[in-house]
Amino acid sequence: MKRIDRLLLQARSSAPGGMELIAAFIAPSGDSWTAAVHLHDGVPGHQPAIEKATWATMDAAVEHVRAMAEKYPNSRDVPVIIADIPR
Repeated sequence: MKRIDRLLLQARSSAPGGMELIAAFIAPSGDSWTAAVHLHDGVPGHQPAIEKATWATMDAAVEHVRAMAEKYPNSRDVPVIIADIPR
């Protein structure tokens, strides 16, 4: 367990600017899909930065979120919510 904690701390410190992916949402937007990735610097009171990108397919949006999760690793589990709810 100590090794895992050490690896998580290493990953966290190597993230650009100390940012972590804290949540990601994927929602339909007309004929495309929008991925909104929430990044936070871990400082209490700071607002998360939200990066949005639009993709032609849901799979492409999911791949984008996975790439962002690798770029901005988190020290905890991160929820990814895909809104595929008919209106």
